[in-house]
Amino acid sequence: MRVLAGFVASRLCLSSAFAPTSSFVPRASTYARSSSTALSGSGKPFCIVVEAEIKQDRMDEFLDLIEKDAVGSRGEPGCIRFDVLRSQDNPNKFFFYEAYTDADAVAFHKDQPHFALWTNFKESGGVVSSVSHKTDGWFMS
Repeated sequence: MRVLAGFVASRLCLSSAFAPTSSFVPRASTYARSSSTALSGSGKPFCIVVEAEIKQDRMDEFLDLIEKDAVGSRGEPGCIRFDVLRSQDNPNKFFFYEAYTDADAVAFHKDQPHFALWTNFKESGGVVSSVSHKTDGWFMS
């Protein structure tokens, strides 16, 4: 047992060579874990996972607008998180992970100018495909 504990401890002590090089500091969660927090009808955060494939010739435009959408969304009062992920297998495929306190926060989000950037981009033919999955948040950090 002592050998195993030593092995685990040695693996937890990573050198500074593995420390992140960016100055990114994660935003504190706006999701208060208390019974008084207004959540979706299920009592859980309302989450959306979007899978979108972007046309390669529109990539620069997309990257500009999705950054604006993400930054604007994170400033909304009911937004818990808004993450943009890029596939390692297909550089034209992205996933958005969005979490909101409730359905009203999602409705508010859809009325914002930064959301309109994404909607207009889709309507103009900038995407190959886009699928949204509505979910309830379980075991969130």
